[in-house]
Amino acid sequence: MNPNASLQPPNCPGRAYVGCRTTRERHARGRGIEVFDVEADGRWVHARTIEAGDNPSYLAIDRAGRCLHAVHGDGDAVSSFAISPDGALCPIGRRGTQGRNPVHLVFSPRARWVLVANYATGSVVSLPVQDDGSLGDVAHRLALPERMGPHRSQQRGPHPHQLVFDPSGRWLLVPDKGADAVHTLAFDERSGRLSLTASLEVAPGGGPRHMVLSPEGRHAWIVLELSSQVLGASFDRDSGRLAPFQRVPSVPEDFAGENTAAGIVYLAQQNLLFVSNRGHGSVVRFAVEPGRGALSAPSWIGTGGQVPRFIAGLPGASTLLAANEDADTIVALPGGDAQAQVQPIAQTGSPVCIAFTQGKP
Repeated sequence: MNPNASLQPPNCPGRAYVGCRTTRERHARGRGIEVFDVEADGRWVHARTIEAGDNPSYLAIDRAGRCLHAVHGDGDAVSSFAISPDGALCPIGRRGTQGRNPVHLVFSPRARWVLVANYATGSVVSLPVQDDGSLGDVAHRLALPERMGPHRSQQRGPHPHQLVFDPSGRWLLVPDKGADAVHTLAFDERSGRLSLTASLEVAPGGGPRHMVLSPEGRHAWIVLELSSQVLGASFDRDSGRLAPFQRVPSVPEDFAGENTAAGIVYLAQQNLLFVSNRGHGSVVRFAVEPGRGALSAPSWIGTGGQVPRFIAGLPGASTLLAANEDADTIVALPGGDAQAQVQPIAQTGSPVCIAFTQGKP
């Protein structure tokens, strides 16, 4: 079971926690973490604003729904909060990440550790989860191989952007935007130690950002942010190695504007893959060929706003959520239904991540 923040159908009561950028350097309008009550009819009702420090830009909630952790984008720390029955967040700790600009965090398979990707300084660290749900100091830090891509401003060195465990929990996959690589790390659940096992090098200037694995772990799809492409790869569950088999564009061939690809979601029951395009203002939907993992039949869904940085699929529903960072909106997108319309869900300043808890007292 994935111990990370769970997502639920929009008509299932619960709470949504929205991480928002807050700093002037990011031209942000957010105030922290916004909390919404998700009603049975699908409405989001704003409940409170949590002033959680600068740029709480990625959130993860433990499987029990008792603690939320937030990395501080452009900073050097991760904050922990206890979730009260009314949805409020109570600070219970803040730890340094031994690196700059933490952009992603993930629970280990047994939820004993939280692992953080330090984008600017090119490292991955592990922090132990304590009895009260807060985090201890960094136990291990792995510096990624020093390598630069051709993009002068975006690829000055290793820049890990996401951390993804394979279904076995043995391997941790790390898209490295700066090095044009996807690394496979072995993780020791007992000690929290990480070691580099293999690296897939992609075409120069691709910029791997995010990725997803199929539920059984045989296929991977990787967002190449800088080249606006999606790379399909087979995954060897024994060795942890990736082998590419396909590369397709994430924007229409006749699109002449600037674009960077961002989020990725795979809806396994529908055999559909989705990738967000920030410059194009869209989410592209691909059909996934069962068994082979090949992508085909792309179609584009406008998100009704600028810079859809974050997208998420909702288990049990063929619906996606998109956070339009520059439009200050969250919208629901049709997943499997091509005729459905984009629906506005909420407004909040500079939204960049959404995490859910299920049920309300």
